Amino acid sequence: MPLTSQQNQIISDFTSRPEFIEKGGLITDLDGTVIQQHEGRYFMPEEVGAGLTELYHGNCTVIINSMRFPLSVINTFANDWYGMSHASIPLVSLNGSQFGYIHKEGSSFTFEEVDAFPLKENEIESFISDVDAILNNGRSALVFYYPRNWKKGEIIWTPVQEKVDETRDRYRSASTVYSSNLDTLKEHLLAEDICMVFLLPVEVQSDTPFQHTDHKDFYSHEHVNKLFGAKKFMSHLGLEMQHFIGAGDTPMDVFLQEAGLVLKVGKLNLNFECASEVIELEQIIDIAEVFTAIAECCKHESKAA
Repeated sequence: MPLTSQQNQIISDFTSRPEFIEKGGLITDLDGTVIQQHEGRYFMPEEVGAGLTELYHGNCTVIINSMRFPLSVINTFANDWYGMSHASIPLVSLNGSQFGYIHKEGSSFTFEEVDAFPLKENEIESFISDVDAILNNGRSALVFYYPRNWKKGEIIWTPVQEKVDETRDRYRSASTVYSSNLDTLKEHLLAEDICMVFLLPVEVQSDTPFQHTDHKDFYSHEHVNKLFGAKKFMSHLGLEMQHFIGAGDTPMDVFLQEAGLVLKVGKLNLNFECASEVIELEQIIDIAEVFTAIAECCKHESKAA
């Protein structure tokens, strides 16, 4: 859906501020915001890629803020993204728990960490208690965990040895899938820095009644989320969240709360209030026109400077 004249004016007013050029830019989620999924394939619509390319040509700072782990971003998007940026890619990953840069080295890519906020021992122990509660309630679970050592990628644990091959086939992004008892899982989690854990309860049999357990899906260090990580990275870069345009689509995208201008993609309720004006976009492809409008403003301001 084309931007309204009012929306274009909002974008123009925000991007014409000197602070946007000096201390701002675009910070965007990936999946559901600029990335579509179809039949297991993840891709950026051509129009969105063209808009992002124009942003880079306008010297607009672009930061990725994703739940994905660095190796996933590298394997899935780095080649095409670098084709737009022609420079290292700033990345806030794993719900704000690790941030840094994706660099191109020859024909391959690597990740350079700037900082990370791994789970503490007591947080790991609390997580293990949640898993134990699920198992004791007659259910099973998959545990996805992400070491600070980005080269290890995604590791998946299942309590059922017979499910290892099935799990590996289903989750092709995983570097390792294994089974053990809960004590061994705990030992592995405590043996190194873990940035984030995702807990996925699994029904064991259809006649097992569901019993509520007070677990959460994503486990990060206390107070760490996509807003926390974004602000920490921006502070490192000498930039400020209130001068950024933020783009996202789910309640996990809490960095939108403090963005100077918000691009909300899709119809899902964010479940939080944003401090600034929100431009509602029905679908991913609609963000392409916004990127083009931002790029034009960036080019104009660059020439004026």
